[in-house]
Amino acid sequence: MENEEKRMIGSYAVTQSIHIGKKEVVFGVDLKEEYPFLVCHCTYDNPLSAEWVTDAVGSDDYLEAMQIFTDRVQEQIELVRAEQEKFKFDMTPFTIEDCIPDDHSSNIVGKVVAINAEVNRYEYRHSAYQLVLVDGGHCARGGRGQAVFGICLADGKHARWERYDVLGEIKPEKMPDWAKEAAARIQTEEKAKKSKSREER
Repeated sequence: MENEEKRMIGSYAVTQSIHIGKKEVVFGVDLKEEYPFLVCHCTYDNPLSAEWVTDAVGSDDYLEAMQIFTDRVQEQIELVRAEQEKFKFDMTPFTIEDCIPDDHSSNIVGKVVAINAEVNRYEYRHSAYQLVLVDGGHCARGGRGQAVFGICLADGKHARWERYDVLGEIKPEKMPDWAKEAAARIQTEEKAKKSKSREER
């Protein structure tokens, strides 16, 4: 364990980090710096999922820096709670029993699938974050690889998942009304975008 490479942000060694919601709150230390204690946010929502550091604050007072750290963690908790309070429906996670099992070779583009809840962080292990309208990915069409791209029906976020994390197409009788409405709205918006793109050519 002692030989494990330390995570660094610049010259600061990361000693604490908590990922809640869309951001990771990070605490780093470099005793050689004028301000030896660093607090910052890290996000990874970019095409390469690379670490992106924002809102960095330095301090020469450990307790002050730790207060900033804990305040930012609390802020993220409150943001996630506020986000989830908008979902006025059953948040019980979907399971394989709610799906037409995925054979990992059929074309699932244009279908609403359920992602295994266990691949998400704990705060996102709810039905709201499982239903995805698949819109691309070589593997989504039955090809090689694992990439499956789609739009989360609850928050409209476009992201990548792995095919082995797809439980299967959600059974029609298990598809909640809010998800049907969201899927129809997204499909209408996507058709409008494609039509506008063709007109501009």
